[in-house]
Amino acid sequence: MTRASRFVGLWTLAVVATASAFILYLALRSRAVELGYRLGKARAKQAQLRETRRVLQVEAVSYRNPERIEALAKGVLRLEEPPPQRIFVVGAPIEPTAAPAPAGSGKP
Repeated sequence: MTRASRFVGLWTLAVVATASAFILYLALRSRAVELGYRLGKARAKQAQLRETRRVLQVEAVSYRNPERIEALAKGVLRLEEPPPQRIFVVGAPIEPTAAPAPAGSGKP
């Protein structure tokens, strides 16, 4: 093997190694950029979810407020306070009340 052919072989090996290293660098760099974009999207989604969680916690606290529950019951559901004769205590004996006469029975 002559000195010139040996030089050409080593030069070719050096060029191939340099080109391979550069291609590997470009591949790793593009992967890093792609992961950076994905990380940015994930952080934006995380911020959105944290804000949604905060809003839902505030809403949950407001639904535990008795005044709010009463306002919703009266306003949206149109519920009213029951008369005292319709309130029963659980576990207490039930006192009989006079039942209304059935319609058409002839009794007043």
